[in-house]
Amino acid sequence: MSRNRIETKNAPMPVGPYSQGIVAGDFVFVSGQIPIMKSGVIVQNDIEKATDIVLDNIEAILKEENLTLDDVIKSEVYLKDLKNFEKFNKVYEKRFTSGIKPSRVTVEVSNLPKKSEIEISCIAYKKKK
Repeated sequence: MSRNRIETKNAPMPVGPYSQGIVAGDFVFVSGQIPIMKSGVIVQNDIEKATDIVLDNIEAILKEENLTLDDVIKSEVYLKDLKNFEKFNKVYEKRFTSGIKPSRVTVEVSNLPKKSEIEISCIAYKKKK
């Protein structure tokens, strides 16, 4: 199986030694995204805006493979504070518009890169056309 790296200027460049995403066969693996805006500013103290920025970044990476959030089959969500779960969930639910939502795990963690409040990674499926 071949592997190809995804790289787009429409999402933040990695903050470490990893790829924004990898295409492997029919699957796209998107690395964890934190709420970095195009300006380089990290959104803090606003979980709803931070969630939107993270999902915007994931969408930009998926778009490089002609995919959308509706192609995501699995996501992993890391929150620094589960008290933000309800606010996060409202934004997340609105962004996934297909009738079938991806499977998901959401966990609270003690810290995230750049002291962000949220990080999301995902796996998308490339439908054969």
